[in-house]
Amino acid sequence: MQYPKISIITVVRNGEKDLENAIKSVVSQSYAHIEYIILDGLSTDGTLDIIRKYEHGIALWKSEADSGIFDAMNKGLDLATGDWVFFLGCDDALASPTIIEEVVAEMTDADGIYYGNTYLKKSNQIYTGKVSRWNIALRNISHQAIFYPRSVYKQKKYNLDYKLTADHIYNVELYSRFAAHFVYMPKLISIYNDLGMSSVNVDHRHKKDIIGIVYDNLGSAVGSYYWLRVKVSNFKNSLKGGK
Repeated sequence: MQYPKISIITVVRNGEKDLENAIKSVVSQSYAHIEYIILDGLSTDGTLDIIRKYEHGIALWKSEADSGIFDAMNKGLDLATGDWVFFLGCDDALASPTIIEEVVAEMTDADGIYYGNTYLKKSNQIYTGKVSRWNIALRNISHQAIFYPRSVYKQKKYNLDYKLTADHIYNVELYSRFAAHFVYMPKLISIYNDLGMSSVNVDHRHKKDIIGIVYDNLGSAVGSYYWLRVKVSNFKNSLKGGK
């Protein structure tokens, strides 16, 4: 695959404040073989006007009801035709006009799950570095920094039981089966708004289930380690609360 197609998907609802910046970062890419898909959740602001302004650079867009961000993302996976798929939030942006071209140059395994880093604007830090069986439970790979091959995204969808952090469950389950196909690229892929919904809210179903999911997918040793880390963190937080 000398020139693989990269499907980039943005889901949005009432994102007129930031969407144009996200779109510009895609349509200005030096790499030509990009399929850009935008799925709008019946916005009531000026979002659709912005999308129409850039229709020349958008392969497909729809405005229809959905049951949340991951439902919309699953719709995007169904529509995508690329060799790899990548999600870019409506309030995020690709890190540079050449980043997709740079990533494609490293895509030598058709089943490779390629990932890099993202810059967290609010926290002013680079996230997340190379993951392992021991740390993927503790720090998810940002979906603004990971490229899923067709062999993965056409077979596996996001679990809609997890309203805010289904991507973490997705990555843990994938890592348990395909760890050898995870390829880290020490590149800055995107600039991420860590004031978004999943960053500032708690997914209570995820919090309830994650220890069991880690045990089931990553093994008892990793599960026990994660359980201990959670207990220590909760204890420290309780001490802070008591001050």
